[in-house]
Amino acid sequence: MINYNYEWKTLDEILRNKKTKVCFRGYSETSLDEITDGASNKDYKIAHELWLKLKEAFNKEAEIYDHELYQSKLGSIGPKEKREVLRTMWWDFVEGDKHGDYRRIISIIEMLHDGEELESGIIYFGS
Repeated sequence: MINYNYEWKTLDEILRNKKTKVCFRGYSETSLDEITDGASNKDYKIAHELWLKLKEAFNKEAEIYDHELYQSKLGSIGPKEKREVLRTMWWDFVEGDKHGDYRRIISIIEMLHDGEELESGIIYFGS
């Protein structure tokens, strides 16, 4: 079994590997295609674009983040270097409802990026 280590960075890499069986964080061997019940390439494109917006906001938020004040528009909780973002809050922040199916797009983003180390800390996804 191969562990997924956040190596699919571009939309092309994601599309090329969506049927590849790997072990995502917290899952046994599976593929994105199985988890998302056959998401379309358009779903992956939207998910990738929303991920880039979320990643940028997450890194920028670190400049002012104070978990004791709980002022995060992404719903971040926890220490700055290991923040969990709350699903409904970050989804609203990136205006996800304007773009497509909530469950499918959330699944793609969370499978590809939960636990990923970004420039300002590790991002985790919470409900």
